[in-house]
Amino acid sequence: MKLSLQEKIIGSILLVSMVVSVVLSVVFYNSSVEVIENHYVSSVTDNLTVCAGMFDDNMKDAYYVAVNVASDEAVQQLAQDYDENSETELLEILNNYRDSEIDSVYCYLPQKQLLLKATKSEMVAQPCSEEDLAWLEQITAEQQNPLSPQYHTDETELLKKQSFTYTKPIPNTEGSGITADIIVNVDERDIFFGCLQGYGDFSSSSSYIETPDGRIASSTNLKQLGQAIPEMDDNVLITSVTAPLSGYQVTTVADRSVITGDIATTRNKIFLLALGFNLLAIIPILMIVRRMMRPVNNLTETMIQVGQGDLSVRAEIYSEDEIGKLSEGFNNMIQQVEDLIDALVTEKLLKKEAEIEALRYQITPHFMYNTLNSIKYAAILQNASEIAEQLEAFIELLQMSASDRGSFITVRQEIHMVQNYVKLQMFRYANSFTVSFDVMPETEGCYIPSLLLQPLVENAILHGIDLKRSDGHIVVRVCMDKHELAMKVEDNGHGMTQEELGLLMSGERRSKFSGIGVRNVRERLRLYYGEKGNLVFYSSPKQGTSAVITLPVSRDAEEYTI
Repeated sequence: MKLSLQEKIIGSILLVSMVVSVVLSVVFYNSSVEVIENHYVSSVTDNLTVCAGMFDDNMKDAYYVAVNVASDEAVQQLAQDYDENSETELLEILNNYRDSEIDSVYCYLPQKQLLLKATKSEMVAQPCSEEDLAWLEQITAEQQNPLSPQYHTDETELLKKQSFTYTKPIPNTEGSGITADIIVNVDERDIFFGCLQGYGDFSSSSSYIETPDGRIASSTNLKQLGQAIPEMDDNVLITSVTAPLSGYQVTTVADRSVITGDIATTRNKIFLLALGFNLLAIIPILMIVRRMMRPVNNLTETMIQVGQGDLSVRAEIYSEDEIGKLSEGFNNMIQQVEDLIDALVTEKLLKKEAEIEALRYQITPHFMYNTLNSIKYAAILQNASEIAEQLEAFIELLQMSASDRGSFITVRQEIHMVQNYVKLQMFRYANSFTVSFDVMPETEGCYIPSLLLQPLVENAILHGIDLKRSDGHIVVRVCMDKHELAMKVEDNGHGMTQEELGLLMSGERRSKFSGIGVRNVRERLRLYYGEKGNLVFYSSPKQGTSAVITLPVSRDAEEYTI
């Protein structure tokens, strides 16, 4: 669909206005989202800091209970002298250390493989199974951070539950080894209801306590307990606070869309409002653009009339702005065109007269060719076949040099012209040299610029070989690979010094016959082929000279025509 300039201007203004509205809406929205999220993170961080402090307080109480029980001399004595009579007394002491924050206190006697348990529901001495022994061995192992509680599933209970545990050993006072291990457990549910609940909006976010090794220790979702922290995407906002004593993290994960839902609605309202203003602005924009386009439309109509041949019309100039200057320049151009047409008509009449006069002299080349042909046939009638052959070669060479068949000819035609030129030169110098041709058959149909080899052969005859001797020999070779054509002219003459070679490369030694020198050949190669065409000479004193032309293979006469 083709649009007028007026439509393009209106469309561009509306497009720019819409883009600016969208960009501003996005910028303001992103800024508002960042502010809201920062406020949210700050508020949640405060709550999580309180929660982490409460968690640490609970863990600190449990740690002190474990230390106090292990340090209690009565517990130490009863554990060391344990028998059935002292069992009840030891359980009573353990139960006295348990309070509302402590779920249970255990005393493990490794020598007797017996676990004394004081819980909220019972006090019992429980023999240890193999599973119990494995669990007790694991939790009573020495910890890297004694202030950080262990998080585990209590395997000694019938109903498995998650607990935070501190353990303290009671050394044997009569020798080496351990008499007992004190185990203090805090129920995960007690921590959840005491710390997490009330500090998170579970409808839009979830809160959990994370162990130092990256597991969920307490959460509203019981299925997640003990599991690794799942990977989070960019659609959630994560806020974490680390409890300084225990090293556990309290984390809240919130849905960004819920947090920024209101501002997203406001953004959409702003965008719709901007769209409405842009639509209302179409009317005043249309009126302004139409007024601005009046001189342009006048100039366009004037150009159409001029294009139809009416050079008498002129564009109306409304103002001195750019459009006014353009109209004035167009009017001046039309005036100049009128003047040029008048001058061209006069020049055409004069040229016609000159062409008629030039027709009188066109007979001269035809008269010369006809005269030379008459001399050739007369030589044939007189049995002067050698003279006839030389005249025929000269006529063909002259016709090809002066023909208008184009700048490019085939290798076959170029070689034929060189052969005719060689015949004339051998006749001129009484066969004092020989020339041989080595042309690959597949190269004969390739197109090259005309008169490319003849100047090199002429240079070899006049400046390469010694015409006073009879052993001069010139070889013309043409070969090719897949993409490159190579033409080589070699002679066994006296060669050239570096100074003479430089003069030749500069084109100072020109052919007396053709008027086309080495510099001309190199220039034509550059004009036709650029860097793909090249002429190089190789020579040294008494070693002869080789001229090598390389150019692209072409089988189309118009491919490299300028």
